[in-house]
Amino acid sequence: MIHACWKALRRMDYNQTASSSGRAMLLNVPPLNHDQTDFPLSFKTLGTVIEAVGTPDFVPRLTLLLNEVVPINVVHIERSRVDSSKPMGFRCEWIGSSGVGMDSSVISDVMTLYYDRFYDRDPLFAGIRGKVGTLLVVRDIGAIPPGEFRQRLFDEASIAHECVLARGTRHAQDSIALERALDAPPFSLAEMNRFRNVSEFLFPLLELHASMSAAKRVAHPTSFLHPLAQFDARIAGDQVRLSKREYEICAHLITGRTVPEAAEIIGVRIGTAESYVKRAFAKLGVRTKRDLIAWGQACPHSPTL
Repeated sequence: MIHACWKALRRMDYNQTASSSGRAMLLNVPPLNHDQTDFPLSFKTLGTVIEAVGTPDFVPRLTLLLNEVVPINVVHIERSRVDSSKPMGFRCEWIGSSGVGMDSSVISDVMTLYYDRFYDRDPLFAGIRGKVGTLLVVRDIGAIPPGEFRQRLFDEASIAHECVLARGTRHAQDSIALERALDAPPFSLAEMNRFRNVSEFLFPLLELHASMSAAKRVAHPTSFLHPLAQFDARIAGDQVRLSKREYEICAHLITGRTVPEAAEIIGVRIGTAESYVKRAFAKLGVRTKRDLIAWGQACPHSPTL
């Protein structure tokens, strides 16, 4: 898929794997020459990142720094630590996420859903967690088969490209995932090499930040399910038939949006959105947003990938 044809790179070895969530490319990309004069990095931005270590501003400021190195829309940061008491053998911690030109509430909802339902069954991360050394992985989102995993985590969030850089020891691994929206180009070899190059100072900062602050979320296979995941489970378990628009409106209401906000997101008039709400509520036998959430929480079924 990717060959060592770029003049600035030495020979690259790669392994391609196929999975239910699409293909992933594992790249061994050597760092660039440190003396390269046109390397895009603002020391002022770097200073603000260092200043924010251990605070809630760290991930947003790190995102702005990474955007100077490689244009991006979303950044996700995770740490996994060896823990024999966990079924996977790892304790996965979501350190945080941030975006550039993306709705932060959408990013948060996606990641909450991911750690509720999909993190332990994501083949890309299942293949790199626990690995020692620095790894650069590109997910082929276009090759992910249609289904809930792709729809909920990528299609609905308008994400088309993902590149993950991870560095691990025998005890822990930190990973930084960069994502781009549908209207952005794929990550080029030059961009991936710049991303790999900055890891030499990014990961020490990330490790220090993780040691000084609590994780945004610690994932467990038996963790509390996001209200939207509960709603999906009951929809499936009770075999309720909602139209695409009726479901979309309900999903946005469950994740905290108003009817006007949901109407704007799906591109319909407020009156039309209200009609979708009425029809959906009638099918579910609920009257308010609170009833809608409670309806999903009453589900006895367990969601699956």
